[in-house]
Amino acid sequence: MLGGRTLLERAVITMRLVADRVTVGVAVDDVERAQAVCGSDAVVVAGGATHRETMVAAFRAGSAPWVLVHDVAHPFLTSGLARAVIDAARTGSAAVPEAASAYHAPREGVRERLGPGTVWMVRRPFGCRRADFARVLEHGRRRRRAERAPRARGRPHATRPRLPWHIKVTTAEDWALAQAIERQLRPA
Repeated sequence: MLGGRTLLERAVITMRLVADRVTVGVAVDDVERAQAVCGSDAVVVAGGATHRETMVAAFRAGSAPWVLVHDVAHPFLTSGLARAVIDAARTGSAAVPEAASAYHAPREGVRERLGPGTVWMVRRPFGCRRADFARVLEHGRRRRRAERAPRARGRPHATRPRLPWHIKVTTAEDWALAQAIERQLRPA
């Protein structure tokens, strides 16, 4: 619970503001519980054994020509940023929010900020054409089968300005930061 809502509720509420249909992929054992949380605001589908398999299951359950992929690990996504990402994708081919600056920290020596265009760090959501996403998923499936196939290279067509509080929650420290951010963003 963050700010009185589960991370799933937060994600669905935000995505309902920008999407005609919200599809949620969850672990097989969590489908009923997730449907109870989402109510009629989302279609809940059983995912697979991995994050990727779950994302594929959710993708296959949809049919819209544009896809906006989000996850509960980014609890502070705003509808404005989500709209900016999908609008930017529609003017090109794909878009993501910008992430913070990146640095190289060698074991010895001086920490160095990596210049623009040398590394791409992204946050969710990402938006793209359904057909493009399907090709990326197929390439990934073939790559895993062939092990030595080249990795997909490239970068999103567009990035949208990031929000400083649009963090990803993956560690206990991230969770503590999320709770502090929630307290600061909560209306008085």
